[in-house]
Amino acid sequence: MLPKRGTSRPPAEVFDSYVSSVPRLQNAIDLVGGWSCAFPPACGVSAGRIEAFDDARIRWAIDCFGSLEGRNVLELSPGEAGHSFLLESAGARVEAIEPSRAAFIRCLVAKEVMRLSRTRFWLGDMEAFLRDTDKRYDLVVACDALRRFADPLAAIALLARHADALYIHTQVAQRGEASSLRRDDVIAELHEAGFTNMREAESGHSSALSIFARK
Repeated sequence: MLPKRGTSRPPAEVFDSYVSSVPRLQNAIDLVGGWSCAFPPACGVSAGRIEAFDDARIRWAIDCFGSLEGRNVLELSPGEAGHSFLLESAGARVEAIEPSRAAFIRCLVAKEVMRLSRTRFWLGDMEAFLRDTDKRYDLVVACDALRRFADPLAAIALLARHADALYIHTQVAQRGEASSLRRDDVIAELHEAGFTNMREAESGHSSALSIFARK
């Protein structure tokens, strides 16, 4: 019997068994479980509730950048590939680096469910990738990804080596709150990394920073 959504089972128990039902996309969704995000209605599957496939933050970032047709985009920590879907739908070729094993498997399932053809997912450490490669991209998308770096501010300089345009969404300290990541520090680091043209989105939350930067 397949696990119910939101439950977890040992990998051997899941992958060393067979499915007896008719092949359908929902089988793959149910295999992994633990989904937070929903899929576009056209996919005809049931998963989580967050509509990452229509995230206003990513649509805003795309509007700031301009046409993504034929552009190369690096996405960090794609989660469940909802943002990857938006980027590819806008015409981009996407490389996405996911450090979580569970999230990576969900990305592979989501790629099949949403029929992504210009997106490639890689499992591995984001900082190691950025230090190891000299590849450049037209845009880097780091939505809720900076917190996964040991030094989020130093990560901005790494990102700057690989693109002249960058979108960041991250949680920052509110006034008077102790935190290692502050809004002014992020903006100062972007300036230091050579980004001179910046647009900040109205997030409605003082604890969130959503910013598009271009050199």
